[in-house]
Amino acid sequence: PIAVFPMNGLNQDFFKRQAGPKEFRGVNLDGKIVFAFVGAVDKRKGVHLAVEAFPEVLKKVPEARLIIAGSGQNDAAVQNLIEKKGLSGKVTRVAWIDHQELVKLFSVSDVFVYPSIPFEAWEEQFGYAMAEASLMGLPVISTKSGSIEDVVKDGRTGILVEPNNVKALAQAMIRLGRDDELRLRLGRTGREFTSGNLSREAIAKRFHVFFES
Repeated sequence: PIAVFPMNGLNQDFFKRQAGPKEFRGVNLDGKIVFAFVGAVDKRKGVHLAVEAFPEVLKKVPEARLIIAGSGQNDAAVQNLIEKKGLSGKVTRVAWIDHQELVKLFSVSDVFVYPSIPFEAWEEQFGYAMAEASLMGLPVISTKSGSIEDVVKDGRTGILVEPNNVKALAQAMIRLGRDDELRLRLGRTGREFTSGNLSREAIAKRFHVFFES
């Protein structure tokens, strides 16, 4: 018999939204639509595409803000792109954060953006950051690449676009930035799906069923 599922499930009791003011590291985000990226700042993760798309997003959603948490080989290129696009003050960058601060970031965010791309024969493996964001009730914008479609269900828990398509990425960000009801609906379904399929309890049950078989 063969079964395919992650080795480790997620703690659905830990990944819950926290009440409190909408601010992160002293930045007041009240009244803002916050897009968050968490992960390695490497080309393969596609965060540069979110920066490329953000000027178009701001035209339609002027209250939008982007927070990038992480570091990597593409740090300098992403920072240069932020400055080139005149996005200082609209895009906030922080280095790696621990799980406690990750929950704080997700709690003040409205959308999780993870525009992963195929790169040098690599494609996204299991995306824990996307699953964690879904458990926090965030709709996820990502790409049709690697195993992402196992984690993000297009039209149900988020929006998937083609990799390297800046225009489609911007359109998805604008759509969610302007539609409160859609954000809430996708986020609510995202938590339900992740809890039912990718939580510790769900994965333990799948191990049990597999070994019993």
